[in-house]
Amino acid sequence: MTQSQITRSRVMRRIGVAVAATIAISTLASTGSQAASNPSAPKYGGEVKVGIFDTFPGFCVGNNPANSSLMATRTVYETLFEKTRGNDFVGLLAKSGTPSADLKTWTVELRSGIKFHNGEALNAKAMVTNWMNTSGMNFLMTAGAKGAAAATAAYGHTLGTAVPFQSNILMATAVGETTVVYTLDRPQNDFLGTLYASGRGFVRAPAQLIDKTTCSGTPIGTGPFKAVSFTTDEMIVAKNADYWRTDPVTGNKLPYIDKITFTNIKESSSRQSAVQTGTVDAAMFSGASEGQYIQALRKKKNLVEYKSPAEYYPSLWLNQGKAGSPFKNVNARKAVLSCIDRENWVKTRTKGEGIVSTSLVGPNSIMYNKSGFPKYSVANAKKFVELYKAETGATELAFAGPSDTSSVSVANAKFFQTMMAKCGIKYDYVVEEGAVIIGKTFNPSPAAGSHYNAYDAISILLFEGTDVTFNLPFVLTNGFAAASKSPLAGVFRTSIGAILGLNHHSDTTVDAAFYAGEAAQSKSLATAKFKEGTAILQKNSIMGATFYFSYELFAGKSLGGIGKTPIELKKTQRLMTNWGIDWAGVYKTK
Repeated sequence: MTQSQITRSRVMRRIGVAVAATIAISTLASTGSQAASNPSAPKYGGEVKVGIFDTFPGFCVGNNPANSSLMATRTVYETLFEKTRGNDFVGLLAKSGTPSADLKTWTVELRSGIKFHNGEALNAKAMVTNWMNTSGMNFLMTAGAKGAAAATAAYGHTLGTAVPFQSNILMATAVGETTVVYTLDRPQNDFLGTLYASGRGFVRAPAQLIDKTTCSGTPIGTGPFKAVSFTTDEMIVAKNADYWRTDPVTGNKLPYIDKITFTNIKESSSRQSAVQTGTVDAAMFSGASEGQYIQALRKKKNLVEYKSPAEYYPSLWLNQGKAGSPFKNVNARKAVLSCIDRENWVKTRTKGEGIVSTSLVGPNSIMYNKSGFPKYSVANAKKFVELYKAETGATELAFAGPSDTSSVSVANAKFFQTMMAKCGIKYDYVVEEGAVIIGKTFNPSPAAGSHYNAYDAISILLFEGTDVTFNLPFVLTNGFAAASKSPLAGVFRTSIGAILGLNHHSDTTVDAAFYAGEAAQSKSLATAKFKEGTAILQKNSIMGATFYFSYELFAGKSLGGIGKTPIELKKTQRLMTNWGIDWAGVYKTK
């Protein structure tokens, strides 16, 4: 199964009351003489090559770059907020985000003077334009005035996973030049996480959103680098000479590097060889299935490893909605989840890099709860298979799912197939490119006879982190609550409102528990409700999990500054994440 190569479109977390982040810029810039006397001081110039394991699907709202290709995309785009190593949020394009007492209104103050790569100003009006497009509001207004055909022609390219992800926002309003007020449908204590969206809350220039071709093929952000060219397998970016950010420690203007080339090297062994021999300056790896390559690279004295926390939780999503899928039946779900040999998977497939799951999320998550989490038992699995057959009249329990094209992913699929066979369960897999799998999994416009999620089941990384914000949209019965007051609900609730919930279940007690957690005024109450939601998912066998893992970046010693440049003093974003590293402060040492 695809444990590492396919990944998510996601959205965020953290119980917080307010974030007020004012950048304190140091006035002590490094002089030429200081740099000359300190050979390790940051240097300007140079080109860097990076090996990644994902393809580039494009840059519009519905194009969801996975993991390592997201790293490249984030050199061009930035988010309003970033998550820090202390698991709170610090303003990036925004200075602060403050809630009302009832948690239903959030006021975001933008930094002034920032421009997009095409010269457009980043201001409150541009942020409202972003929301009007990505939320589906422009589509709705055009459909009301000119009809569905006109709306589709003008704004169909902006419809995608962002619509249900932002479904709690009733309206975004510009107040003056730099203030944006977000009015919510229901209380949400972790709204800044929604704006961050696990690093996917891109702010695009209004000019990029103008039509389908421009939106997908002309990335225009505010980031430290500008897009030069891209294909499915390669993206080249060049220094943005007008970038707004400086290093708050040194006062140096960012970025340092002139050019970065990100190349998809799908095969793990080839990527290992490339970084080991210096063909590329850095390469990203996943502890989910590339353990043997990670362990080999750790032994190389010419390389430095940058590792994320083990806070990435691949899940097995069992599709109850797809016609022909067996998982509407609870015993079919119980059979498959009881047949997951987690210890053997971690030992064999991750080479010990993974951690055996005891819940759908890891112990550092506010959602963590072991209650109802199924244990491995071949005997129990076989019992559930027989119950499934007796209840449905089926002669066997059979289902199918996708595998990415890499040899590691195919090996994972074969291993899972063998594991299921031990319990009398038939599993078949289809090999497809990762970007294709994502498109078929989060399908906004299923054709007649098909479904939003085209697969019976899929192992995909959507759950992550220490909070709930990004995880929540994927477990709801619908992105739009049944009682939603959003005008968008009337159009999208019965269409793409269900696109993110890959299990396509109908248990609304899950929604109620998580909504109560987000509405809570105290962390203790929020934690209790989030744990309750996790327990429901586990006790009803709605979905499963196998292990937790980390991401790694290996870089030659010719690269400096990785993880050294805070957004503001004492507020440094995470060193390594699912989307890799921040390249703004990285430099060539020679």
